[in-house]
Amino acid sequence: MKKTEFARAKINLTLHVGRVIQDPHDPFLGYHPLDSLVVFADVGDSLVMTLADKTTLSIEGPFGEGLTVGDDNLILKALASTKSKACHVTLKKNLPVSAGIGGGSANAAAVLRMCEVDSLETAVGLGADVPVCLKSQTAHMTGIGGDVAVLPDMGQLYALLINPGTAVSTGAIFKAFDAGSNIRETPRPMKTSGDLLSRALDGRNDLEPIAIAQAPIIGDVLRTLASQEGCQLARMSGSGATCFGIFDTSTALKRAEAKIKTQNPEWWCAATLLGEA
Repeated sequence: MKKTEFARAKINLTLHVGRVIQDPHDPFLGYHPLDSLVVFADVGDSLVMTLADKTTLSIEGPFGEGLTVGDDNLILKALASTKSKACHVTLKKNLPVSAGIGGGSANAAAVLRMCEVDSLETAVGLGADVPVCLKSQTAHMTGIGGDVAVLPDMGQLYALLINPGTAVSTGAIFKAFDAGSNIRETPRPMKTSGDLLSRALDGRNDLEPIAIAQAPIIGDVLRTLASQEGCQLARMSGSGATCFGIFDTSTALKRAEAKIKTQNPEWWCAATLLGEA
C-alpha cells in the first residue's frame, strides 16, 4: 500500500475572532469562536504513506529542519487518532513553519484523508484549523473551527504569498488579543453575498494589528504588497506572519512576484491560485 496526499496551504481571506470561551463547563474552554472565509492555494506540502512494522515519520524538504518528529507532531497525533495500521509517513515540507497558513493542520488533515477518516469531530480534536483543512475547499468556518460550510463555485483569485522568515507565536498573538478592549462576544459574521473578492474586502483579520505590533516586518510586507500595480487587497493570513496580495490579472501577479523577489530575496514568495476552478 502506498498513498500520497497534497496538503494545500490554507489562507484566511477574513478572520473575525470573538471573546475566549471562559465557561469552565464548556468542553472548548480556552478556545476562541471564529468566523472566517477560508480558501486553499495550489502550493503546499506533500505526504507519502506506506505500510510498515511500526509507525514512523520522516521529514524532508526546504522547511523540514523546522520540525521535529516527537509525540507533539500533528501528523503522528492524526495517525494515533485514526487507529490505523502501522505505517511510515514521509513529509516533504515545502511551506514555512509557524506561518499562519495551516501547514501542520493541513498535514494532519491529509493523514485523515489517507486513512479515510472524514469525521469533523476527530479533526477538531487535533486543532481548530484541521476540519476546514480536511475539506480543503473554499469554505465558511465558524464556531471553534468545527463548523465548516463548503462554498462551491466561488472561483479563483490570483495571489502572491509572502513570508518574511519571521515565526510568530499563535499563543502569544491570542494572549495579546485577549488583553485588548472592545472584544466582541461573538465574531463579526462574514458577508454572505457576492464573489470571493467582495466578501474578502468586506472583512478583515482581527489578529493583524496585534501581529504587526509583535513583528513589525509584517507591516513592511503588507505595504510592499499593497504598493504593487494591480494589487486589490493585501492582508495577513491566520495569526501570521504570512501575508497575501490579491491581484487583478496573472500578468500583474507575475510582475509583482519578480519585483518583490528581487528586492527582498530573503523572503519566501509563492505565486498561486486560491480557490477552485
